[in-house]
Amino acid sequence: MWIIGITGSIGAGKSFLSKSLESLGVPVHSSDKYIHALLRDDKDIQKEIKKRWPKAVVKGKVDRRILGDCVLEAPSNLRILESILYPKLLISQKKFIKRNHKLRKKAVALDIPLLFEFGFERYCDCIILAVTSSFLRTKRVLRRQGMSLKKFKAFEAEQMNDANKGKLADFIVFCGGERESALKKIRTILYHLFQNPMPKWQGKWPSQVKKIPLKKIP
Repeated sequence: MWIIGITGSIGAGKSFLSKSLESLGVPVHSSDKYIHALLRDDKDIQKEIKKRWPKAVVKGKVDRRILGDCVLEAPSNLRILESILYPKLLISQKKFIKRNHKLRKKAVALDIPLLFEFGFERYCDCIILAVTSSFLRTKRVLRRQGMSLKKFKAFEAEQMNDANKGKLADFIVFCGGERESALKKIRTILYHLFQNPMPKWQGKWPSQVKKIPLKKIP
């Protein structure tokens, strides 16, 4: 079974890649969607966040906008938040892969924004990178509820630039133009993969990850 990693800078078009792969029959696990669900529904996560950042929990619910502001107050806060969320995220990802492996799926995809930054490429058979112009990314991101230019810049600072990601990715899909053109590229990628011998999943997926300093990423 092919394990496809989807990544890209914030606002680059990862969601479009995910939806396109799903429309072509490839199951997709979205890290962002799962983390949003944890923040919304997981009582243990909510308790831990309330312990760290009391004002981020309003009427028993995590306010993601306030949480984002809290995280920006100190560089160490993002690492703390990741240490709270990532253990359950990693378990969910592995269960997703295992479930689809049992179903004998040809491929699965995992949408992981910080794929290279956390070393997930070691566990994927193929990486697809979503790219678009800096102008369009900024425009897309600033339309999101609760987003500000300050937050956008902070998120960007956590990510490897597209030039370096492009050197590590197997395929690059431009998601800033005609959607049909991008979808055609995705179909071609799947066709190319399925012409090759299918990798055998050995059950490997990380149980813990640590962000690699950007200067140490090749």
